[in-house]
Amino acid sequence: MNRKRLIIIGSIILAIFLIFLVVGKSTTRSQETLEKELISSIEEKDTNKFLNLFDSSKKKLKYSTIGAKSILDEWEYDLKGNTALIMEIIDPKGSQYAEIDADAKYHITIKEKKHWLFFKNYYLDTNVSKIKLDKTAQSETIYLKGEKISPKEFENDFFPGKYEFSASKKFEYTTVKDSEGVKINGDGENEELAFSFKGTTVEIPKGPESLFVTFNGKETKMHLNPKEKQDFGPISEDDTDKVEISGKLPLVTEVGNIKIENNNSIFKYNGTEFENTKFDNQKLSDEMNNFVKSEFAAFKSRKISDIKNVTDNFISNNKEKYNQDLAFFPPEHRENTLKAVYYDKETPKLYINDDGELGMTIEGIILSNNDKQNEIEEDLTIDLLYVEKDDKWLVNDYSCGGRYSDMPSENAMDSYIVTKY
Repeated sequence: MNRKRLIIIGSIILAIFLIFLVVGKSTTRSQETLEKELISSIEEKDTNKFLNLFDSSKKKLKYSTIGAKSILDEWEYDLKGNTALIMEIIDPKGSQYAEIDADAKYHITIKEKKHWLFFKNYYLDTNVSKIKLDKTAQSETIYLKGEKISPKEFENDFFPGKYEFSASKKFEYTTVKDSEGVKINGDGENEELAFSFKGTTVEIPKGPESLFVTFNGKETKMHLNPKEKQDFGPISEDDTDKVEISGKLPLVTEVGNIKIENNNSIFKYNGTEFENTKFDNQKLSDEMNNFVKSEFAAFKSRKISDIKNVTDNFISNNKEKYNQDLAFFPPEHRENTLKAVYYDKETPKLYINDDGELGMTIEGIILSNNDKQNEIEEDLTIDLLYVEKDDKWLVNDYSCGGRYSDMPSENAMDSYIVTKY
């Protein structure tokens, strides 16, 4: 009876021992198995398989999946199947492979530990680090892969890899977004996260203070400065096309906008014109008529002083034309009958010139007779300059020449204001 009992007890002990061996063997990872699974996880870019090769304290870190994936992405991109890095991890003392920098392999090594007293278990190991928040990041809401991450979570360790953080900060005109990457290279040293929130600024040209900057269609406090350029911002890179210039001006019922180019430069040909400006066409027609009448009078008297409402620049550039009887300049038709002035309502343009001055161009047609009573048709273009201290427009330049196309038809007369004499 005792012998039978001993046999039963011995069988139970043997069974337990066999179970111990089987379970212990099945729950350990040999070095050969580890090496195969490492190679497989890299080739397949399998983040979970790669993480499972590490000690549980490392793979259970909250954002370890993000770090591990970035490592596999980097190795796949940089190495293109090169086995040197893998072999450096598997056999760091081997002589047949070039030595790989420790940072490149994220200080990953193979380690072993006892498992259930009798078994050796092999696993991957590296060093984790903390990410310290710079003062620029402490007061902002931070995101990682679109998920909000609280400042307290930065008290925990981060698995090696690359982490792309983003945050935003509200400024006067807009919210500026910034993103910064932090690399944990496995050396155990803490890293720092800092944001610049520089955004971008837009260069605003010189110009009259009557004009102001608008952002996203709304008036801001910034007015143009006649003496110097200004920077508007900071704003987000994506918002530069929302910066425009507008204002309130005489002879204009509604000032349009100048859109600032993305290259922060407004001084480009055809880039300075205000869009969708609405003009007081009757008053502009009167301005054109007043100039034409005084210009005709000046030729009759040969005195430039008879021309009213002009800039000093105009007088300086045209003085000789009116004070001398130049042989090559025939003013005869200017001394005779003015018949009509056609002001073109479709052509006024408002712009800022290269000197930061506000200008306007208006166009029309002059109809007159010479001393032989021959009708003369001429195209007229007048450039006006805005004088801010007087809040008025003065003629700064003009050009006048023969008309080579037909006069406007009856159907086209709606685009003109006609003054007859």
